Amino acid sequence: MKADHVPIDGFGMQAHLALQYGFPYQMQQNIQRFADLGVDVAITELDIRMSLPSDATKLAQQADWYGQVTSDCLAVRRCVGITLWGYSDRHSWIPSVFPGEGAALPWDENLTHKPAYDAIRNALTAVGS
Repeated sequence: MKADHVPIDGFGMQAHLALQYGFPYQMQQNIQRFADLGVDVAITELDIRMSLPSDATKLAQQADWYGQVTSDCLAVRRCVGITLWGYSDRHSWIPSVFPGEGAALPWDENLTHKPAYDAIRNALTAVGS
């Protein structure tokens, strides 16, 4: 499309991830691949769901993934942002679409931040170090 002079300035990558399906370890390479085409890249609709109930092991894995996605975006100059698909489990769309799954966002239903929040913060803080 770029070769045909279609005015494309950016590309959004939806990121509805699920612990039970594994992490997309090629994410940084895919972000870079689109950036190399001369477009800005945004990770959109990020959430990382799990089978309920959540537990410390699942929350730790989810935190690792949130941190990795954040680091993958930060590693590519043309990755211009990450948009979460909501911020708290209280208003998440996931339980109504994927029964038995949820706990996908960095804040729980009581608006208390989870380990995922800390992982995002740590990845962002590491950039300035």
